[in-house]
Amino acid sequence: MASGNLLMKMIEYSKIINKRRGEGHLKNDSQFSKLIYEYFLIRFRFNYYKYGDILPTIDKLCQEFGVGAQTVKAALRRLRDEGYISMQSGQFTKVLFRQTKEELAAFIRLYYSGRRAAFSDLYKSSELVFVPMLTEGLRRMDEKDLAYLEQLSICADMDDLFHFYSYTLQKVENPLTINLFLEVSLFLGFPFGKMETDLLFYDNTIVSQRLQTLLAQVRAQDWDSVHQSLLSYQRSDVSLASTYLDQLARRFPAPEQTPFVWRVYRDRPQLCYSLAVRIMHEIYMGEYRETEFLPSYEKMAEKYDVSVSTMRRTVRVLNQAGVAESVNGIGTRIFTVGKRCNEPDFDCPAVRRNLALFAQSFEMIIYSCREASYSMFSSLSKEVLSDLIRQLEEYKNTGKYELSTWQVLICIAKYSPFKGVREIYSKVYGLFLWGYPLKGSFKETSRLDRISEQFNENLTEGLKRKDYCRCSAIVEDLFKKQFPVSEDYLQKCGLRPEELWLSHPICLF
Repeated sequence: MASGNLLMKMIEYSKIINKRRGEGHLKNDSQFSKLIYEYFLIRFRFNYYKYGDILPTIDKLCQEFGVGAQTVKAALRRLRDEGYISMQSGQFTKVLFRQTKEELAAFIRLYYSGRRAAFSDLYKSSELVFVPMLTEGLRRMDEKDLAYLEQLSICADMDDLFHFYSYTLQKVENPLTINLFLEVSLFLGFPFGKMETDLLFYDNTIVSQRLQTLLAQVRAQDWDSVHQSLLSYQRSDVSLASTYLDQLARRFPAPEQTPFVWRVYRDRPQLCYSLAVRIMHEIYMGEYRETEFLPSYEKMAEKYDVSVSTMRRTVRVLNQAGVAESVNGIGTRIFTVGKRCNEPDFDCPAVRRNLALFAQSFEMIIYSCREASYSMFSSLSKEVLSDLIRQLEEYKNTGKYELSTWQVLICIAKYSPFKGVREIYSKVYGLFLWGYPLKGSFKETSRLDRISEQFNENLTEGLKRKDYCRCSAIVEDLFKKQFPVSEDYLQKCGLRPEELWLSHPICLF
């Protein structure tokens, strides 16, 4: 059986990244090996690979995954130690895992019934992000791209459908979106297994017709129809999936539910970077926004329940980002909103990576914020809406207009009616924070200040009138105006486009 057919086209993107950056492989990172392990594990459990199948050689897997040999070997050793494969030097890697049809059916039921609570919500949540970006990806297709998608539309099995969407998203060249697409796909599981037909709600004929209709609309450049078709297909799949899961729920006891978690920081010290984001939020929006210095390492370590050494590393990250400045014998000075801060350390690889994530998150916001903010605004309670308006008016009175932008992102992360959107935007907001020191280090900010001031006034007025359609358009317009300024500044500071849009640490495939 061919290895990872589903994976091939996603890997092509990684190869493009490596070629443009002059690197032969992605770094040998334990988190990448975990991704490879998870990919094969789910395919074993869904019976895509069966007992006796032969996996490709190490060299072939390195080539296909775009990683080093040690990364692949680490993933395969873990699968071997858990009894899924045999792996001996000089011999083929053979699948040892076997299960009966009854065991397969039981696993599928357990897998999906355990995700039942998140399934429909996650489909609707990812729709807000992926449908606009899929539409944009299709806009960028040339004739060669369309010819390839035509081939995928003919058979239209599950692998082909996944290839179709992943290939289209890759045209947008936003690794953060690809990362989210992978995480959602892994969680939902459907594209990663060839399951028995009586256990699955998938019709190749219908999917083939859908894809061919979509491609005809692309060739006609009927982008409104393309967008509506993508929405229609997504919502039809949600309806079918919900029916399937409801049947499972009626027949079998509901297991403990598994929530969706977007693991953006797979390749880095999770605690340190998560804590840095939390402290940045508190510097700009929370309890540190009126102070000049952070508490001592010891007090902060106690407050955040981490070691002093972790706290020191976290503060060093904040210093490198331009958020703070440690002064010997005095403490750690912080730069709150409105204060001129240090430039980020553009020579630091971690800072450059964070700024790439900031730029990618910014672009994701542009594509998704209109629908995400509209659904949030229209579902706010009277009390929360009044509080939001009061907060915006406070920012106007204090002249801290830029906080209005962040307040909208925070509200989406807190009050969106969709759990998946709250999860996605909580991570997007954290990534977005890394970019504020750019503005804080600008010598001339009057243009951005005027944009933020106008945004605050227009949004406040729209919320008072409860014109949520206009409010969401105002939010989208703001990010579209701000984005070119930030992108241009990053490039002037030496971050090349391939670093901003083709950075591979968060995009394995």
